[in-house]
Amino acid sequence: MANEAADLKKVLGLKDAIGIAIGQIIGAGIMSITGIAIGLTGTGVPLAFLLSSIFMLIITIPLAVLGSVLPTTGGMYTYTSRLLSPNAGFVYLLLFTFGHLTIAVYAISFAQYLQGLLPEAPIMLVAFIILTFFYLINLFGVKFMSSLGKLLVVIKLLSLLVFIVWGVTEVDYSVFHPKEMMPGGWTGLLTAVGMTSFASGGAYAVVEMGGEMKRPHRDIPLAILISSGIVALLYIGIGIVATGVLPVSEVAGESLADVARTILPHPLFLFFIVGGAMFALASTLNVTFSWVTRGMLVACRDGWLPAAFGAVNRRFGTPHWLLTFYYLLGVIPIVTGVSLTTISQLGVGILLFSSIFPVLSALQLPRKHPELYRKAPFTMKPTLLYIIVTVAVILLVYQGYLLLSRLSTPLIVGNVLLFIASILYVKIVGRRKDVRLEINLTQ
Repeated sequence: MANEAADLKKVLGLKDAIGIAIGQIIGAGIMSITGIAIGLTGTGVPLAFLLSSIFMLIITIPLAVLGSVLPTTGGMYTYTSRLLSPNAGFVYLLLFTFGHLTIAVYAISFAQYLQGLLPEAPIMLVAFIILTFFYLINLFGVKFMSSLGKLLVVIKLLSLLVFIVWGVTEVDYSVFHPKEMMPGGWTGLLTAVGMTSFASGGAYAVVEMGGEMKRPHRDIPLAILISSGIVALLYIGIGIVATGVLPVSEVAGESLADVARTILPHPLFLFFIVGGAMFALASTLNVTFSWVTRGMLVACRDGWLPAAFGAVNRRFGTPHWLLTFYYLLGVIPIVTGVSLTTISQLGVGILLFSSIFPVLSALQLPRKHPELYRKAPFTMKPTLLYIIVTVAVILLVYQGYLLLSRLSTPLIVGNVLLFIASILYVKIVGRRKDVRLEINLTQ
């Protein structure tokens, strides 16, 4: 991948990649989705977390194979545009970009948790300040971001472990039987699985940063597998405590704060709220800024967007204009007051559907790059890859449908119009001679 990542520094090792992946996975989801999932499936939430972790791992495996065979910056856009078609690549990127209205979710949720400690704290102002802070942090370069991110991840993991360790002795394990675990039947459980997938996903972020890794062929799949395993165990533990301490009726639809207040001494309760909730949200916001620009960076160099828009700062090695664009994208929901539920359903639903494109692109590896596929550290027989990709696409469609079908009719119509507009843009701009459609994947 010679040209796309030439200006970006190769500074990330395996520990950095694992920290980035865990920081991306553990964020707004676990703090806001758990209560909703309890309302759907009672004490079956630990099972829902287990299944959603498996489902997200299946979805991520084709991306890990792509990262191992052809590591690059802007991975999912690059893979789609080179392995499927340039037009499909930019349609994917437009959907991916719009889906990242979810950047605002982390900032707004952070402000809400702070308001729980300081009732006078203004939601909009705090959300704007925290979004601006991490935008500026990421302008100083990916290595500085990684150092800060690893500190946030350590504190976050400690706070979640405190919640689990103090809570397991308070759990009434008799509630974990079929009637309590699946009060809504399989429909309720599977809906909860779809909902908790938002909390379990995110390890794919490292695929976007292959151009900045020292040993991406090895580290991308390892980081995905290790981080996914660690987070799955944590989430199952959190699910057990969240559903087994207080009656389901008291925690359904609520945050983890009530359970934490019940099981933890006040100093540890504060540590959990600040370290577990607020730091989780902050680190996810931090990590998102670090990788979300990479696909658009490559698209600028392909000619889909003005080249100057993808300029990389010579001093810090960061794409400052693209960072500013995503920052402003996150500011819009904050200043307009759109609800968190709407932002989450809209953004995550679009992101799930957009992910179908790069997952499908993995099918082209054995045919288009047979030698690289054979030599890569993390591959499998093509038949098995085809089966995993098929299952992954089905899961993405199902989960995306669960979220988008809950939106209002105007928003559903808006999504359809967005997709049509994306296709029209690609058809018009794709005819221009300065769109370089034939850039090859190289090592």
